Amino acid sequence: MVPEPLVQLANLLQITIPVMSLLAYLPQWSKLRESRDSGAISTKAWALWTLAAVFAMYYAVVQLLLNGRGWALVISSAAGLLFVTVTLALVLRFRRRPPAA
Repeated sequence: MVPEPLVQLANLLQITIPVMSLLAYLPQWSKLRESRDSGAISTKAWALWTLAAVFAMYYAVVQLLLNGRGWALVISSAAGLLFVTVTLALVLRFRRRPPAA
C-alpha cells in the first residue's frame, strides 16, 4: 500500500497540471484572437488532441467509479479537455476561407 502522504502529494501535483497547462494555452489563445488567423495551425492535429482528451476524461471517470478515488485526475482531465476544445474552437473560428468564386 502506498503511504497516504505520497498519495496526497501525487494528487496535489496532478491538480497543478491544469494550472500549468492554462498558463501555456493563454499566450496561444491571445495570439489567435489578436491575429484572427489560424491558417498555419493544423485543424486535424487539434481535433486529434481533442479526441485524446475525451479518451483521457473517460478513463479518469471510470477510474473514479471503480476505485472511489481519483478526483485530481478527473479535474485535470476535464481541464485538459476544456483547453483543447477552446483551442480547436479558436482555430476553426479564425480559419480563413477562400473567397467564393
